[in-house]
Amino acid sequence: MGKNKGEKTNQSNISPENYIKTRARNLPIGKCYINETWETIGFATIVVSRNHTNGNSTFALFLVDTYCLGVKDTFFGFNQYAELDEILGKLDVKEKMIEVEYPLAHNIIYGGVEYAAGFGFKPHKDFGITQYLLEQDDDRVELIEIEFGLNGKPAILVGKERH
Repeated sequence: MGKNKGEKTNQSNISPENYIKTRARNLPIGKCYINETWETIGFATIVVSRNHTNGNSTFALFLVDTYCLGVKDTFFGFNQYAELDEILGKLDVKEKMIEVEYPLAHNIIYGGVEYAAGFGFKPHKDFGITQYLLEQDDDRVELIEIEFGLNGKPAILVGKERH
C-alpha cells in the first residue's frame, strides 16, 4: 500500500515547532533558572527546560520586562544535549543565574504577559510556540504573587539594555 503525499509516518518527520505545540507538555519539567537580580532590575531572564527520555532537553528562554512590557523576547532549543549548558554559561557571564522552582518562573512569565496586556502590549511573536514549554496557566500551578511595575506603576526605561 502506498503512502499519501505529505503524510508524516514517524516522529522524526515532525517539525520542532509542531512537536513543541503538540507534545512538549507531556515531557517532565526539568530545571528552571532566573537571573539573580530580576526583582531589582525589572528584567527577568528565565530558562525553563523539559527532559526527553534520551537525556536531551528542549528548553525556552524568556526575557520578561516586569515593569511594563511583559515577554519582550523568547526562543527555544529543541532536543539538545549540550546547548542548554552553553546558553546558561553565556548568561551567567552577564549575570548570575540561579535555579528556581517551576511555579516562580511560570508566575513571572504569565504575570508579565497579563500585566503588559493591560497596557496593550502583546508578548513576543515566538511566545506562540514557547508557551507550550510551560504548563497551562490554570489552577494546577501554584499562584505566587509577583509585583509588576516600578513602585506599583508601569514604567518603560529608555536607554541601552543590559540583556
